[in-house]
Amino acid sequence: MENKKENKNGKMTLEKLAGMVARGFSKTDIKFDEIRSEMVTKDEFRTLEKKVDKLDFQIDEVYDILKRFEENDILNLQKRVQILEKAVRALATNQTSK
Repeated sequence: MENKKENKNGKMTLEKLAGMVARGFSKTDIKFDEIRSEMVTKDEFRTLEKKVDKLDFQIDEVYDILKRFEENDILNLQKRVQILEKAVRALATNQTSK
């Protein structure tokens, strides 16, 4: 049987050599496409990671702001309740002394 890559003299034809080279380039293009798609995925992952880090920082800032508001509101409410309690006591003593 004759080897398909060789002609009758046992040598490769230019046509077959060109076909081999073309197939090699085709495989190389496919591998480059795979590498490009992996690079895009890694870049997208890095971008998402940066966004998540930024959101995490912003959430921490919002938490701190809410905590300060809550503490201030609680203190203000405590003061108001104390004022109201004093007023109620004063009214109660005025009512009982009459």
